[in-house]
Amino acid sequence: MVAYVLGLQDWRWAVGTGVFIDDVLATVASARAEVEARVRRTFVYIGAITLAAVLVVFGAGMGVNLRERRLADAKLKELTQRVFDAQEEERGRVARELHDGISQILVGVRYALENARRRLARGDADAAADPLDKGIAHLGTAIAEVRRISRDLRPGVLDDLGLGPALKTLTDDFRDRTGIETRFDTVVFRNRLDQEAKIALYRIAQEALTNIERHSGARRVTVDLRGHQNGATLRITDDGRGLDGASGQAQGMGLRNMQERVEQLDGTLRILSSRGARGGTVIEAQVPLTHLLPPEEDSPGKREVQA
Repeated sequence: MVAYVLGLQDWRWAVGTGVFIDDVLATVASARAEVEARVRRTFVYIGAITLAAVLVVFGAGMGVNLRERRLADAKLKELTQRVFDAQEEERGRVARELHDGISQILVGVRYALENARRRLARGDADAAADPLDKGIAHLGTAIAEVRRISRDLRPGVLDDLGLGPALKTLTDDFRDRTGIETRFDTVVFRNRLDQEAKIALYRIAQEALTNIERHSGARRVTVDLRGHQNGATLRITDDGRGLDGASGQAQGMGLRNMQERVEQLDGTLRILSSRGARGGTVIEAQVPLTHLLPPEEDSPGKREVQA
């Protein structure tokens, strides 16, 4: 016991108090035990809450992952189907051109040669000259048709001279084939486009001109290609009837192919169209600066003034 006593001598009194150490120790021990119990319960609660949060986050992550995977699989299946459709469409187009163009021309060549052979068999050499000339002319036409189909599939000028000359050849052929007044404008590129951008812009121009020929009824077409500080821009303008209605639906696949090609390059595609007396369509494809190669990457001695 800890005691304190005060003596009052005048009155012969003594006043004091005391505290038992055992009581203090017991009270302190009880308080400490209660605090430790509370701390343990708090840790248990925190652990349970943390585990529940982790499970919730894990479950949510798994759900999002599975959902994204399902969406990705669905998009992949759709893209694969569209690739197959595009391949079949291209095969059908080539087959039609071979059948309607080269096949008919070769049939004419065969007929001319058989006619010349019959006349030669009769001993009429002078009369055989005319069908032979026709056969030779038909063969020249067939050769030109094969070259055109080959150029449509993969133009050699695109790899040899660049995008500018390839578009110039494309627009010249389009003007000669359709009779539509077509103008091509470009500027000299200080930098040149990489292979992906050249192919994409060429295919966009090819698709746009095909749509104009089939659906627009345009009389004038302008194709403009130029580079700038943000990259390169291809702009195709016509004065046709626009894209609304059945014409727009018919061109839907082609426009979607253009959009996908530009998106693969992280570029942008704008389509402006109106109907009526002041109708027309503007297709503008822009590729970013990342697809322009610096001049020092050009091989020595290579002369290339276009993209």
